[in-house]
Amino acid sequence: MTDIDKAAPPHDDVLKRSEGDSGLPLYVQLAQTIGERIQAGVYPVGSLLPTEAELGENFGVSRYTVRQAIQHLRNQGLVNARKGVGTRVQAVETEPTYTQSIHSIGELLQYATETRLDVIEVEDVQARGQLAEELGCRPKKPWVRIAGIRHGAEGEPPHCHSEVYVDEAYRAIADEAGTLRTAFWALIEKQFGETVIEVDQEIQATVLAPEMARLLEAEAGSPALRFVRRYYVTGRRLVEMSISTHPADRFSYHMIIRRDAMVG
Repeated sequence: MTDIDKAAPPHDDVLKRSEGDSGLPLYVQLAQTIGERIQAGVYPVGSLLPTEAELGENFGVSRYTVRQAIQHLRNQGLVNARKGVGTRVQAVETEPTYTQSIHSIGELLQYATETRLDVIEVEDVQARGQLAEELGCRPKKPWVRIAGIRHGAEGEPPHCHSEVYVDEAYRAIADEAGTLRTAFWALIEKQFGETVIEVDQEIQATVLAPEMARLLEAEAGSPALRFVRRYYVTGRRLVEMSISTHPADRFSYHMIIRRDAMVG
């Protein structure tokens, strides 16, 4: 057993709150706790963290939760992991760049609950021209447009400008607008009994217009990434389209692509 292992307290002393009690997923709580210990020098820069099994035992969580927490710390630039070597501490402070790694609808909701959307505008619109084309609807179909700025931790620059179009049939969720720590599609599911079964995503390169740059505390004309997501329920009915614009210098997108299994 290493000195670091000895320094880690038993799980009875940490992560006392359940996911429901704290409002944060357990893996985020675990990542926060490990991050605090990195800052305190319990896990010094250059040292290896205990193994997944040891962390799971020390903190009283599953290895799956540990893996998610390690990935969260990797996204923050605090650690790096190498197969056969382990997870090494590489920094005390988090990097300002936000890395998004989303592989399921559940992880989209997780991202929404880990960040904060400050709504700045709600309006009724009719889809015309390019907007009708993007929404794949008939001209003049009514929608509710909700725009705002999404924030992460205190002191961080804004993550993105978010523009959401919701089918007018679900307009009641606009009453939730203000400061939001969930996703609009999740409110549709909760209030109307719908189930989102598919999300179509496009990633586009763009530049920041002056007003959006001002809201994002960024430079006008600087490069950005534009994420367009369309949320479909049963019958492939579109209930929401979101457009998130991220300044390029504070965002990266992580994705793993695996080869299909050979047949025959």
